[in-house]
This record gives sequence, C-alpha cells and structure tokens, in this order.
Amino acid sequence: KEFRGAAAEKLKSCFSPGVIEIEDGVAVVKNARLDSGSREVLRHPELAEGVKLLKLRDHFIFTIESTGAVDPLELLREAVKVLKGKCEVYRKELDVLTT
Repeated sequence: KEFRGAAAEKLKSCFSPGVIEIEDGVAVVKNARLDSGSREVLRHPELAEGVKLLKLRDHFIFTIESTGAVDPLELLREAVKVLKGKCEVYRKELDVLTT
C-alpha cells in the first residue's frame, strides 16, 4: 500500500532512522537493514493493514570488531575454524545417535 502525507510521516516514525524515507510525498523503504525489528507499526491499524513485516530466517549480518591487535579478517578466519570444529563434533554425535 502506498502511504502519503501524514500517513507517510507516521509510518516513518514507526521505524529506526533511515529505514523509511519520504520521496515525492510517498513513503519508501530506503534501507531495511537498519530496522531493529520493531513492531511499532502494528500498533496502528491504519498502517498495519498496508505493511508486511518479514524476516529472512537464513540471512545474517555479522560485525567484527577488533582492538587492532588482530586483523578483523583474521578474527573471522579463526572464528570459522572454531565453528567448523563445533559442527564436526555435533555431526559425529548425530551419526552415533542415528546408527
């Protein structure tokens, strides 16, 4: 549904800054990744009927922070190695349970 005027401003106010912008008087999604998962829009029946909130269950965004002692890319590589090792342990345990 297209939201214009006051409805567009109200819609924009329901989301984190930068998610919804007003272009030519119409509310448009500018950057869905900035959304914090707020469901505020659903509290307004006049907006809720025209908005569909979705989450991609298999899409994740990670931020890697480093104090500078270790390069963020190297941190990622090490983290992936640890994750692979844990997955291997669980896979072996599942194999034991299913045999």
